[in-house]
Amino acid sequence: MFQNRKKFRAINLAFVTIFGLLLDLSEIALISPDVKKAQAQGGIQVRTDQWLQVEQVSGNVTYRNLYNYTNRAARVGDRLQVASDEISTGANSSAVLSVDTAVGSIYIAENTTLRINSFRVAADNGRITNLIVPRGKARLQIRKFTNRGSQLNIQTPAGISGVRGTQYIVIARSNGNMIVTTLEGRVATTAQKRTEMVNGGFENLTVMGEPPSPAVPIKNDASFSYVINRQASGSGRSILFIGYTNPFNTVKVDGRDQPLDRNGNFSIQFPAPSNLKVNVKVETPQGKVQVYEIPIL
Repeated sequence: MFQNRKKFRAINLAFVTIFGLLLDLSEIALISPDVKKAQAQGGIQVRTDQWLQVEQVSGNVTYRNLYNYTNRAARVGDRLQVASDEISTGANSSAVLSVDTAVGSIYIAENTTLRINSFRVAADNGRITNLIVPRGKARLQIRKFTNRGSQLNIQTPAGISGVRGTQYIVIARSNGNMIVTTLEGRVATTAQKRTEMVNGGFENLTVMGEPPSPAVPIKNDASFSYVINRQASGSGRSILFIGYTNPFNTVKVDGRDQPLDRNGNFSIQFPAPSNLKVNVKVETPQGKVQVYEIPIL
């Protein structure tokens, strides 16, 4: 009987050890090369007292953590503390998160997901916060860090933005491209082993699979132009709607996001009814909105 108990304890210990190793390996596998580079700089992976806390909730906001895989409504006071904890907003919804030790705040816009990638500690005991925004828009207001090793990095599908104290906006578009608009301070954008600095009053674009573009002055211009081409083929008539705006803007046509190319162009093909109107909403990174009602006859 005693031998059986010892055998059971040994098996249980082995299982716990293997499970812990698998968790560590899974976290390493999910981190992109660019994030690993950003995390290096003396950072070590340990359990730390770091977190993001929900301070405000408006509309449909969901929360999920490592121990609760089913999304539930987010509540003020919820904390994102370990890798994979996340918060998501729906249409016409938003949330505000505070960063531990009063470092700053993160304002999450509608249709946005923000997830913890990792928390780390630098060699000088500075705090390194690595976040993921796979879609949507977040505005950060972060004070200057007291430790040189402290960092706050946001990974999107296209690349990484990293700060040590600033105000800026990061947008992850539906096609994966990343927009960074710096209001104050400096932001480093990194992708494909190249880094571009975006100073206050400037913004840049990172296209999926390409290095970041050089920064250009912020325009905050929501103007929009378009061309309508009527087409005929053996299968019938159709209308090609071609739109153009500042490539840093976000465009919705009848409520649907439109993927813009590097020049701010997009196109939609419609059937050719006798009468049709489309609603085009253009929004700049800073939140300036212009709505256009366009008839297509």
